Amino acid sequence: MILEHEIPEGSKLHFGLSAKLKRQVENLSVELFYKHGFEEIVSPIFVYQQHQKSFLNRNVIHLSSEKNYQVAMRNDSTIDVIRIITKRLGRTTTQKKWFYIQPVFSYPTTEYNQIGAECLDEKEMPEILQLGISIFEALKIQPILQVTNTRIAKLCAQELELDYEFFTKLNIEKIQDIDFIVKLLAVEKVRDLESILQICPAFLREELQYLIYCCQYQYDNLICSPFLSAPVDYYNDLFFKMFLNNSTFLAGGKYQVDGVKSCGFGIYTDGVVHYLLKQTQ
Repeated sequence: MILEHEIPEGSKLHFGLSAKLKRQVENLSVELFYKHGFEEIVSPIFVYQQHQKSFLNRNVIHLSSEKNYQVAMRNDSTIDVIRIITKRLGRTTTQKKWFYIQPVFSYPTTEYNQIGAECLDEKEMPEILQLGISIFEALKIQPILQVTNTRIAKLCAQELELDYEFFTKLNIEKIQDIDFIVKLLAVEKVRDLESILQICPAFLREELQYLIYCCQYQYDNLICSPFLSAPVDYYNDLFFKMFLNNSTFLAGGKYQVDGVKSCGFGIYTDGVVHYLLKQTQ
């Protein structure tokens, strides 16, 4: 029996103060996006399954169209936004900076409210990361910023002939006997990485130096993490996330979708609103 007040598990309900805070977070983000030259895009909720490549470890909600084509509910805005801009809009726009405020969905009934920014120019990465920082500064929240270079783990797995999952899942038991990896796992600050750079194998130094360069931000709560795992496969370079109390507020970095090198981030709106709501209690 389903009671009248029940909603499906994983569905989101914002009302009263939480709805007000959600709107404030979105409006503040929109103001900063426009200030930095972004334009808004709202992508369709329903997409053809062949276009909605799933890089995520969550289930897609499948449906059938009126012509019996396989369609899905959008489960990744980044993939869909890049596809639409490059394939559908094509030459009709030269705009490279886009933002969106919309949910994504996963099976069976889970929805995630997101605020996202995508830039079809990976050279804009420093501005993208600074923009993410600026949004949380405006919200008067100072989450931990964790930065990695995803190529470090891939190179270690390749050169040492180890399973890549040992690094993505941080299977310490399988890699704890390798001295330089143990030292890299203990790194938190840029100075920690700089102090062990010369004892690391030559095949890693260029990527480690790149990580050091990418961590040169004036941000108090920055952690330099050589083996931070990215949540999706298309992040193939710099990756960063912002979090507090085991709740992720933002994730982003450089990525490649259908051969297009871009950068961007997504804000997990529900987590941010939940945090702000607790601060008011």
